[in-house]
Amino acid sequence: MARGRPRKIDTKDALHAVMLAFWQNGYSGTSVSDLAEVSGMAKPGLYAAFGDKEALFEKALLHYFETYGGPVFERLGQARKHVLEDFRDFFGAIADLTLDKNTPAGCFLVNALVDCTYGPERHREVVTGLRESRYNAIRCRLLKAVEAGELRKDADVDRLATFLDGQFSAIALLGRSGSSEADVRTFIETGLKTLPLSGGPAGFEESEHQAPILRQ
Repeated sequence: MARGRPRKIDTKDALHAVMLAFWQNGYSGTSVSDLAEVSGMAKPGLYAAFGDKEALFEKALLHYFETYGGPVFERLGQARKHVLEDFRDFFGAIADLTLDKNTPAGCFLVNALVDCTYGPERHREVVTGLRESRYNAIRCRLLKAVEAGELRKDADVDRLATFLDGQFSAIALLGRSGSSEADVRTFIETGLKTLPLSGGPAGFEESEHQAPILRQ
C-alpha cells in the first residue's frame, strides 16, 4: 500500500510557532526538538527552511518585530494625533500585547535583550539593531512634535527619547512580572507626564485616562 504524501507545513505558520516557543522559554530554554515539535516540521526540514538554531532565533525575532512592532511603529510615525495621544496609543498597544493572555508574557524583544546578554554575539547584534530602530522611531515622533509646536522648542529630544524607550521596556517587564492592568496603565500615564507640552490636549493632571493604583 502506497504511503500518503506527507502534510505540507506552511513556513510562515511554522516560524510563528517557533517565535512563540522562543518568546515563552528563551533561547537557552528551547531545544531544537522543541522547535521541531511546535513547528510540525522534522529537524532536517526545519534546518533546510530556516537554518540552525541561532538562525531560527534571529528569524523569529525579525518575525516578531514585523508582526507586532511594525504596525505600532507605523502608526506612531504617521503622527495622526497630538503627540500626547500618539504616545498614549503607542504605549497602550504595548501594554495590550504584554497583558494579552493569548501570547507569552512580556515583549519578546525585551525578553531576548536579557536572554542575549549571555547568548551568541550574533543575537546581541540583532537585538541591538531592533532596539535602535525602536529608539529612532520614538525620537523621530518627538522631533515632529517639536516642529509642530506640540512640544516646547527647548525640549531635549534625545533625553526624552531615551526615557520613553526605557518606558517601553519597563512596560514589558511589568507585564511579564504579573503586574495588574491598572498598575501598567497608571505607569504609562505617569510617564506621559514628562512630555514638555506647549499646547494641545490636556496634560497628565487633567487626563481622562487616569487609572487608580491597585496593587495586587
